[in-house]
Amino acid sequence: MSPIAQILCLCASVAGGPYPQVSSQAGDIRYTHESLSHQRHLLRLSTTDFILDSTEARMRRLHAFAENFAAQTCPKGFRLADGDRPSWPKIHTRYAQQFVFRCR
Repeated sequence: MSPIAQILCLCASVAGGPYPQVSSQAGDIRYTHESLSHQRHLLRLSTTDFILDSTEARMRRLHAFAENFAAQTCPKGFRLADGDRPSWPKIHTRYAQQFVFRCR
């Protein structure tokens, strides 16, 4: 391939690169939603810390938000699963979680 063709291919691939997804906000929770294949969705959530707050309370808020979001996205029902991998290190204080859900 000629050097000019290589430069043109590089410029075309750089110009059409991926764009960052900006999160949305609902109350104290920020989220991004991605549609995957076969009626699957990825929901990434994060929250802030209240004055008297615990990791368990934050995780309950995030889980409740994920269930509510999935119910609105999938009117015929859904199956919600934790999107974190078991091989990831365990963190005691958590402010974020991701969920995967599949519409029926």
